[in-house]
Amino acid sequence: MEGIIYKQHSYKENDRLIFLYTPRGKITLIAKGSQKVTSENRIIAQYLNQIEFKDQPSRDMFILQDALLINSFQAIKASYESTLNSSILFDFLQLVYDHEPHQEIYPLILNALTAYQKENVIAFGFKLLKFIGYPIDLKPTSKKVKGISIKLSRLVYDDEPEKSDISIELATHILKMTYLNYDQLETLSLEAYQHIKKFLYDYIEHHTDIKFTRK
Repeated sequence: MEGIIYKQHSYKENDRLIFLYTPRGKITLIAKGSQKVTSENRIIAQYLNQIEFKDQPSRDMFILQDALLINSFQAIKASYESTLNSSILFDFLQLVYDHEPHQEIYPLILNALTAYQKENVIAFGFKLLKFIGYPIDLKPTSKKVKGISIKLSRLVYDDEPEKSDISIELATHILKMTYLNYDQLETLSLEAYQHIKKFLYDYIEHHTDIKFTRK
C-alpha cells in the first residue's frame, strides 16, 4: 500500500502518529521510534511524504512496517509558500468520507503534488466536488452566460434575475480547472487565484457543514 502523509504528531515517548491518505482512504499509522535520531522511520514518517508500507486491510490504525520512501516532494518543501499552499489540498480532505471513491480521488491529489503549481491546489478542490455530491453544472446553453451562482450550483445567464458570484472570465478558469489535466492549466495572477479560491471556499461552506479555519 502507498499513501501521502498529511498530518503527524508525537505519540508516547519516541513514536509518532502519522495520518495518511491512501487509495483505500484515510489511515493512521504508529511510526515506532520515529522521534529518535537513529530511527529509520525518522525521515520516512515526515509530513508531505509519499510512502509505501505493509497494509493491514481490515484495520485503519496499525504499526508502520516495511516502509519505503517514494517521494518527499522536496521541490515543494524548499519553499515555505508552496508548502503552505499545498497543505490546502489536505484541508479539502475534510470533505472526504469513508464511502468515497478513494481509488479515483487519491491519484488526483498525488498528481497535484507531483507536478505542483499553485493552480493545482484549487483545481483539485473543483475536481473533488463531483465525488462528494456537490458538482457545479458548467454546461452552457445558447444563452449569454454572466457567471456562476453558488446557491444554484450552476451557470447563470444575462436574462435571469439570479446574481452571479463570480465573473464570466473567472468562471472560464473554473471550467478549465474542473475538467482539464493539471498540466493544461493556465498560470493565474495572484489576484485571480485568490478570487477563485474564495469562491470555492464559499461554495463548499454554503453546501456542506465544513467551515475552513484559514482562507
